[in-house]
Amino acid sequence: MTKLLKRYRYIKAAIPPVFVLWTILMLALTLLPSNTLPDVKIFSYDKIGHFGMFGGWTFFLGLYMIVYKQKAHINLILLMMTGILFGVLIEVLQYLLPSNRTASLGDVIANSLGCLTAALLLHPIKIYLKRST
Repeated sequence: MTKLLKRYRYIKAAIPPVFVLWTILMLALTLLPSNTLPDVKIFSYDKIGHFGMFGGWTFFLGLYMIVYKQKAHINLILLMMTGILFGVLIEVLQYLLPSNRTASLGDVIANSLGCLTAALLLHPIKIYLKRST
């Protein structure tokens, strides 16, 4: 796509597996019963975790779309809405599944803010890659 991406092929090659692993980790952390997760202090910062997980997921999805699908014209609002809807789906599943998890409006807000931040971070990347083609 660009000279930069050709020069750093290993970064381009890492995007799909990182996205897949990120998605699997997110699903495990949000849908597994809470008593199966390790008791780690970082889990006490729940909203920051939601912000980072869904922001990262949206960022990697956008990066994949821009780099692999060569969609430098990608609609970042639509991308952000995809991440938000994924977050809402997770919260609905937490409510419906018998996994000792609880749905939370606060989690949806943290997920949404993470998705918004990812879209804002992708904007200059999208412009740069669009100009350098």
